[in-house]
Amino acid sequence: MIDSLPALPTVFSIGLQRQFAYRWNYLLRALFSAMPLLVSWVFWGAVFQDKKTVGPYTLGSLLTYYAVLLVVESVSSPADDDFQISREIREGSLNSILLRPLPYGLYRGALFLAGRCAYLVAALIPVALCFVLLSRVVPLELGSLDLGRGLPALLGSALLQFSLTLCLSLTSFWLLDISALIFLVYSLEFLAGGHVFPLDLLPPSLFQISQFLPFAYEYWFPAASLCGTLSHSAWLIGLARQFSWALFFLLLAKTLWQAGLKKYTAAGG
Repeated sequence: MIDSLPALPTVFSIGLQRQFAYRWNYLLRALFSAMPLLVSWVFWGAVFQDKKTVGPYTLGSLLTYYAVLLVVESVSSPADDDFQISREIREGSLNSILLRPLPYGLYRGALFLAGRCAYLVAALIPVALCFVLLSRVVPLELGSLDLGRGLPALLGSALLQFSLTLCLSLTSFWLLDISALIFLVYSLEFLAGGHVFPLDLLPPSLFQISQFLPFAYEYWFPAASLCGTLSHSAWLIGLARQFSWALFFLLLAKTLWQAGLKKYTAAGG
């Protein structure tokens, strides 16, 4: 593995060049990323019409959460990595990768990092511009952001989502089509990850259960860390759980990879 590390910058560079071929897609995605925030503003504006707070949130802090959630999703969410890995296994193009002295997990990790960096470069300016313009209309509280806690949680979110995606994709060694599995996990992420509403608005018992699931640490935890709504002890516990889940899925992916290679057969390619 150590001998293969010098090849990672080359893989990253190739992945970055491929991703920049879709730079206009990134730009359009960034420009339209404000639409969910506007919908949330209309919905929660009606909820807050006769209230000053809902749970621990004011309207401004809740909308800030949704705005930060868009950034978390853009920075850490895999784009098409799951289907790419599945396609490589099904179509036999994995052969050419297996012949190279580079661990497959590191290879896919470099491509994942290239995709996230490409999005940041292509979309950072329009996203920042959208947030500045929206902050003049929507009561966002961007001045309360905590980058010191948010950035490690954002890194952990990216690692967790990559490792979970890798596990799901490697089931292609046994399943012909993994799209149903991916969409099932995506639905769980959407509901239990804090997309619909912040998880700390749940009843205490359900909130406690959600904190033991990996989905909360993909979106809600990094968004809450960036918003600065977590106590120091809650942030440390959450960070430990987040990286523990990431390590668990990485070890599971290694197990699936070793078992899958014993089953994998391909001719040509």
